[in-house]
Amino acid sequence: MHITLRQLEVFAEVLKSGSTTQASQVLALSQSAVSAALADLENQLGVQLFDRVGKRLVVNEHGRLLYPRTVALLEQATEIEQLFREDNGALRVYASSTIGNYLLPGMIAGWR
Repeated sequence: MHITLRQLEVFAEVLKSGSTTQASQVLALSQSAVSAALADLENQLGVQLFDRVGKRLVVNEHGRLLYPRTVALLEQATEIEQLFREDNGALRVYASSTIGNYLLPGMIAGWR
């Protein structure tokens, strides 16, 4: 079983919006890509996450069980991305050798 973050993101957005069309607009994916990701997730889990009522998708018990774990996992993935995006307060200054040797030392000393 290989569940992807994209599949979970699609599931969460479909649950929030109630349709694959609206979820596709929020996620900037085609409606067919959203439907395919949701179908793949359901196939991998071996359960339906939504009941199909006309053109609407209504979350069922399996979907309600999965949703809080999905939200937590997506939040953790975002935290991991942010952890490695941040420079932890580091500031990088690039300058020519003349500026770096003669002007920046005084400016940095005054800034501290």
